[in-house]
Amino acid sequence: MTLEEKEIAELQNNLEMLRKLFGWTAEQLGNRLGVTKQTVLNLEHGKPVMSKIQYIAIRSVMETEAKSREGEEKENLLKVLSLVFNEDKSVTDEDRENALKKARVVSAATAGGAGVAAMGVLTGLLAPLGIVPVAAAGVGGWVAGMLNKSKQAEEEKQNKKGAKKDYEHGANS
Repeated sequence: MTLEEKEIAELQNNLEMLRKLFGWTAEQLGNRLGVTKQTVLNLEHGKPVMSKIQYIAIRSVMETEAKSREGEEKENLLKVLSLVFNEDKSVTDEDRENALKKARVVSAATAGGAGVAAMGVLTGLLAPLGIVPVAAAGVGGWVAGMLNKSKQAEEEKQNKKGAKKDYEHGANS
């Protein structure tokens, strides 16, 4: 396996975790990339193997978005991307893998709607590995923002369903 193939595989293996850390649904990431939700879900599950073009597009979208965020949210997203892309050669493979495992837990909990207090505990587990700054108060704000974005996305989805139902009910009257 070439270095390029390893980098592509690493992004593909961490795509779902990254998407959730950014607070995006598969559909939202798909919209940013110009592909369907199903394409994103297929890539997350390893079928098909991500192409070089897909890798470049996804990496570009995520790096651009991370840089557009502010404060600790920006710092945290860039650090996680750096770990996924294995850019910091001073981090051992073991520490890097441990950090990514913990980032997966945080992303799953964030997407699942875990409370800010629980997220603070999870985030504290990442601090010794350099995933997030030690200042947990700021991280709590970042997590709260992520939770709020997930909640807003879910509310938008519910509102669309309700509007469709209202329209269908009105058309049948």
